[in-house]
Amino acid sequence: MNIDRVYTPGLAQVAYFVADEESGEVAVIDPRSDVGAYRAWVDARGFRIVAILETHVHADFVSGALELAATTGAPILASRLGESGFPHVPLDDGTEIPVGALTLKALWTPGHTPEHMSYLAFDPDAGDGPVALFSGDTLFVGEVGRPDLLGEEQTRSLAEQLYQTISKRLAPLDDALIVYPGHTAGSACGQKIGAAPHTTMGAERQFNYAFQADTEDRFIDLVLTGMPQPPTYYPRLKRVKKQGPPPISALPEGEPLDPGAVAQRQAGGALVVDARSQATFGNGHFPGAVFAGLGPNFTAWMGWLAPYDRDLILVLDDDDRFPEARTELRRIGLDRVAGYLAGGMTAWQAAGHEIAALAQMTTQDLAQQLEATHEGLAVLDVRRDDEWELGHIAGARHLFAGAIVQGATPLIDAGTPVAVICATGYRSSVVASVLQARGHDNVVNAVGGMDAWTAAGLPAV
Repeated sequence: MNIDRVYTPGLAQVAYFVADEESGEVAVIDPRSDVGAYRAWVDARGFRIVAILETHVHADFVSGALELAATTGAPILASRLGESGFPHVPLDDGTEIPVGALTLKALWTPGHTPEHMSYLAFDPDAGDGPVALFSGDTLFVGEVGRPDLLGEEQTRSLAEQLYQTISKRLAPLDDALIVYPGHTAGSACGQKIGAAPHTTMGAERQFNYAFQADTEDRFIDLVLTGMPQPPTYYPRLKRVKKQGPPPISALPEGEPLDPGAVAQRQAGGALVVDARSQATFGNGHFPGAVFAGLGPNFTAWMGWLAPYDRDLILVLDDDDRFPEARTELRRIGLDRVAGYLAGGMTAWQAAGHEIAALAQMTTQDLAQQLEATHEGLAVLDVRRDDEWELGHIAGARHLFAGAIVQGATPLIDAGTPVAVICATGYRSSVVASVLQARGHDNVVNAVGGMDAWTAAGLPAV
C-alpha cells in the first residue's frame, strides 16, 4: 500500500492517494478543483485512478471530483445521505470499495455534516484489521470537526451526532490505527487543529479533549464553547458542491487590462483587489482597491470578502503571478476574475492617474502617540474574540475583521483618526483598506500588530 498526500496551503486542506502498487490502481480522496497535481502523481508512476472518494459536502473549497472524473473516467463515490446532484455512486455505511488488492470501507461518521463518510483502509498483507483511517473533517490532530456550519437550527443535532461518532464509532478503533485528517492547522473547519500531518487513534484518545468528555452535554459544551464565526463563503460553496461546480474550461480566463479599462470596470462595479505585500499596498495603491495579499492568508480573506456577485480585477507585483492568484480564487468558487492591471501600479502611475496610500505606524510609535495624546486616536483591534481576551491595548475598541469586511460598522466617527491592529498586520491591512474604500480617510495600519506590541514589552490588558 502506498499512501501519499497533496497539501493545499491557504485552505490547509489535504487530499490523499491510496495506491495498490502491484496493480497500479489508485483511489483519490477529496481532490481540490485544480486537478493537475493528481494527474501528474499517477502519470509519473504509471498508475491509474479507479475511484474518486468524497468524505462530505465540503464548505471550504471547490471539489475537483467532477473535473478528475471527466479526465480519468473514474467514478465518484459519495455518501448517499449527501444527495449530491451530480453523477456518483452512492455509499452506505460499510460499503467496500476495491482498489486493486486493497479495500476502502466507508464508515459513517456524522457530526461535522450529516452525510460525512470516513474511510478505513485494509491491506491483506498487513493482516485482517484496518491500517489507516481517512477521517475527512470528523477527526483532526487534537480536534474534531465543527458541527455549526449548517446553521443554528442544526447545530445541536449535529453536535449530538458528533458525540456518538466519537464515543461509539471512533473510540473503539485500535490505538495503533493511523489517522489521516482532511485538514491541518490553519483551517476554519475546526477550532484549534494541530499541524502534524497525521496522528493515531491512541494519541487522540489520550490527548484530544473531545475523547475526554464523559457525558454528551459535557462534550457539546466543550466542542461549541468559543466557536469562531465561519468564513462568509462557506454556505455558498455548500450549494455549489452539492450540485457540482462548472468545469474549469468553462470559466473566464481573465486578461491584461490597461489602466483606463480597469478604471472603467471599477466604475461599473468591479472590485479591484490589491494582492501585493502590505508595505507595498501602503506606499501606494489603486484608489478604492481592497487589500488581500497573495500568500497563506489570501484565500481565507478573499472568502471573507466573498465578492461572488462582482467581477474581480487584480493588482499584482508581478503580472506572471496572475495564474497563481486566479487558481487560488477558483478554489473557493470565485470565478468572475476579469483580469489584472497590466504592468501593475507602475503602469497606473505612468498613465498619470492618482494613487492612494495607507499610512503605516510601528507599534512603538503607536504607544508613544497614545501616551502623548490620551484621546483623539482610536485603536481598533480586529482579531478574534479569543485573541482579544488573551491581551489587548487598554482602551482599544474590538470588532472582528470578518464582521467589518462583511459590512459591520466599528462605531468610530469617519473623522476620527483610527489605528487598526491585528496580530501581525495582515488582517488590519484588509480592514484598513475596506474602511478607506468606505470613505474613512484617516486610517493607519499598525505594522507587526500585537505580536510586535508584545515583543516590544508594551503593556496589554
